[in-house]
Amino acid sequence: MAPDYLICLECESPCYVFEWKDDKIVEALCTVCGNEDPSQFATEGDFEELAMDARFEVPDHK
Repeated sequence: MAPDYLICLECESPCYVFEWKDDKIVEALCTVCGNEDPSQFATEGDFEELAMDARFEVPDHK
């Protein structure tokens, strides 16, 4: 089932203009930043997994 929206990984905006086929993104367009690269979009669940990944945490500089 296709998601209601995708999240642009360039600007983190929700995107509603996309084509979904066989459980993957075929085409997408971010109307905020103009990103058109399907590999630079994520579903809400995928985006949350990326956000929880410790490899992408910013170290605390005190």
